Amino acid sequence: MSSEEEKPKLNIIKLSKMPLKLVMERDFLRLSPEDKIETLIKGLEHRTCAVITDENGKLLGFISIDEVVNLIVPPSDYILVGMDAIKEAHLDWERPVKEIMNPRPITLSPNDRLGYALEVMLETGVKQFPVVDRGKR
Repeated sequence: MSSEEEKPKLNIIKLSKMPLKLVMERDFLRLSPEDKIETLIKGLEHRTCAVITDENGKLLGFISIDEVVNLIVPPSDYILVGMDAIKEAHLDWERPVKEIMNPRPITLSPNDRLGYALEVMLETGVKQFPVVDRGKR
């Protein structure tokens, strides 16, 4: 038997039919709209996104690490001004996260298939989505 025959084959069709609830990340940062950007930045140290919810757990907004990076790192045409000055001007750490969150993120359902999620990623360029049930929780 060759070494290729011994390795299990990855079945892409089976994976594409797998529901998101089996593969979705469950360890995410949950914040309220009034939490400060500083809390967001510190909380994202080992995470890639944050969900903003009301007291009942209903999704109000979403922030990915990519969106935070875009807030901190200025566009390349600002480089001549000075990075420190730009960072200070663009990001007030005391502002509430509701001012920078995406209030209408694309959402997926726990029962959506992995293949569908990949299609949405390819079509939109978005890498992360909140997965919510019908009650938006």
